[in-house]
Amino acid sequence: MTNKAPVKLSVNNGFMMKRWPEPQIWADLIAQELEITDVQFSLDLVNLEFGAKSLGPATREILTACAQSGIEISSVFSGLGHYCQNLMSHPEKGRRLEAFEQYKLAIDFTAALGVDTFGGHMGAMSVRDHGDEARRAALHDELMELVEQLALHAEGAGLKHLLWEPMPVAREWPSTLEECHELSAKMQKLPGAQLGLCLDVGHCCRYDLGGEDSDPYRWVRELAHVSPIIHLQQTDGTRDYHWPFTEANNEIGIIHPEPLHEAIAQAENSVITHLTFEVFPAFEQPDDAVILDMKASCDYWRGCEIVNEQK
Repeated sequence: MTNKAPVKLSVNNGFMMKRWPEPQIWADLIAQELEITDVQFSLDLVNLEFGAKSLGPATREILTACAQSGIEISSVFSGLGHYCQNLMSHPEKGRRLEAFEQYKLAIDFTAALGVDTFGGHMGAMSVRDHGDEARRAALHDELMELVEQLALHAEGAGLKHLLWEPMPVAREWPSTLEECHELSAKMQKLPGAQLGLCLDVGHCCRYDLGGEDSDPYRWVRELAHVSPIIHLQQTDGTRDYHWPFTEANNEIGIIHPEPLHEAIAQAENSVITHLTFEVFPAFEQPDDAVILDMKASCDYWRGCEIVNEQK
């Protein structure tokens, strides 16, 4: 017997940062202008630095706005602001632990929203630390220990999934297919919430890789069994641009619905549930143009019927 599970189109709302931070406004824009009802909530739209007390009112406002707009939040994710930090691979021990505590708070926030999945960027080593073999190994081992503790915290908070996003930089482990396979093997043995990956089709561009290692569709075929969420962005394959899927970008871009559909169909035991737009417009781009580009992206992918088939 074959069970068919549709893969949902979703939108990471990080592109709303600074422009439309008000929950009711971003929820209405996504539901009415983009005609998408599934959202990945970006931590760029809340301030974890203010602590747990500030998140209570924000949580209630977000839940009210989503209920009124018919929006469902399916996951919570670290944002562009977090990607600009070293987080749990910072050279200073205290800063690593601060990032760990902040992600624990993010997990609690995720649970308060009634969402079962949290994920994101876990850490970036400095150039000096990555260049020192012994230091690199020690920070790597510590990062794995901290993520394991996060998985336990997530399980205790009621979450089902903790997702780790591979990145396109060697200092931001994992960043190769081999490293992703190594990590996925470790993740299956760890206790707590189920650890998985969140693949980004624009992250297969590490400058020292080439050939099939730079093929985003190969990454999907080989890692779909541990990647519930795929981040969508348009790219020419050389940089992590996070472009929208406009007509002009699609002419030079390598990410398109049909080949991604084929890669998912060819993957064994795919667990993919969401294709999530993660687009970062330039801050100086006109606000109306941002919405038009996001609408074009949704329209480009909306007609692509993707189904997971599990025997």
